[in-house]
Amino acid sequence: MGTEKPYIVLWRELAEQALSWENSGNWGDYDFEKLSELIFEKTQTRLSLSTLKRIWGKVRYDNTPTIITLNALARFLDFADWRSFKKQAELDKVKAPAGEPQQAVKRRKLSMPVIFTIAGLAVAAYLVLSLAAKRAPAIITNAPVKFSARVVSDKMPNSVVFDYDASAYHSDSVYIQQSWDPKRREKVAGDGKQHTSIYYVPGYFNAKLVINGRIKKEQPVFIKTNSWLGLIDKDPVPSYLNNDSIHMPGALGITARQFEKIKGAPVFNGSAVYFYNLRDFEGLASDNFNFETTLRNTSLPEQSSCRKVLVEIIGTKNAIDIPLCDKGCIANLQLSTGDKYISGKTTDLSAFGCDFANFQHLACVVQNHKFTVSLNGKEIFTTAVNQNIGKIAGIRIGFEGPGEIRNVKLGDDKRVFYAEDFGGKRVLAAIK
Repeated sequence: MGTEKPYIVLWRELAEQALSWENSGNWGDYDFEKLSELIFEKTQTRLSLSTLKRIWGKVRYDNTPTIITLNALARFLDFADWRSFKKQAELDKVKAPAGEPQQAVKRRKLSMPVIFTIAGLAVAAYLVLSLAAKRAPAIITNAPVKFSARVVSDKMPNSVVFDYDASAYHSDSVYIQQSWDPKRREKVAGDGKQHTSIYYVPGYFNAKLVINGRIKKEQPVFIKTNSWLGLIDKDPVPSYLNNDSIHMPGALGITARQFEKIKGAPVFNGSAVYFYNLRDFEGLASDNFNFETTLRNTSLPEQSSCRKVLVEIIGTKNAIDIPLCDKGCIANLQLSTGDKYISGKTTDLSAFGCDFANFQHLACVVQNHKFTVSLNGKEIFTTAVNQNIGKIAGIRIGFEGPGEIRNVKLGDDKRVFYAEDFGGKRVLAAIK
């Protein structure tokens, strides 16, 4: 990687600190695929699995990455481009020698451009810290901690009370992170005992106690729904839909008029409505289940160019994502089997393109380490799966713009665990 190697090593350390995942030495294909998606979401540049593996030294490669790749890396850490990243690194005197990043780098946050100092102050601070480090006691890295969570409500939004004890570390760098997303991180007192955090959407989350940039303990947080919950996605707070308004004649959904009234605009590109049903499905295994639904996106082409649909089976470890869209937009689809991603840019997913003038019947089966998707009675995709998504925790169905769900059924080859026909007939079985 030539003269860029020290900066790439530095970038890698900063990215690891921002992600707060487990040690990168244990990362597998799934982790690099997830990182590729995060980089694409933020930069609109897609870096391949092999490129990211080369960045982390998992694959031998001595050439320097292309400037397109380097610029994407820089923008992921909120820099304008790679030149800006290198310039700021020089100014702050934090450039790490090849293969040996400075420990100070690990404590930096994601929003790096706003915290770089001028060169003179950086050098002075570096000298002071270096002298102090010679006299400082060894940093505690494996002290015991306590971390638990309690959900306080059965409605949305919901608050979670975290009880924690990180006092053995004597650190002022203690954070509670709501989920895998490092943006959902809040700083807490190093000697504190409790912290309350608001969750705006239901789901199964693995909250994290992060000390000195490292995850020390994780705690599951399961935020359920009372039957179906509808919301229009907004950041940071979604718009929750009235329960009566989402139960339409013969369907669960929302009209274009309702959507436009809430959004304040007649075009829905990039705007989504989601319907959640999170609950315990005791006895239903994610390596042996079947799911089906009948639904359609009811946007007009001038309201939503691609008329996307996303059906998600949420597990305690991961999720299965099955996308549908207008036939002309299949290149942008992203299918997840729970243990791997399949991109419409590298795989022909044209069978997932739909004519939403009619309802679409979608089915998914996971059985004998095989993942199969069918649309309108025809098998359109199948692949092997090596890992399951944990216990099934719920269903999420989303539309770009308005949409309707006629029915939903979830079960295995022996029995139905949940079934609902929104036209009136309803069946509930084996649900707590």
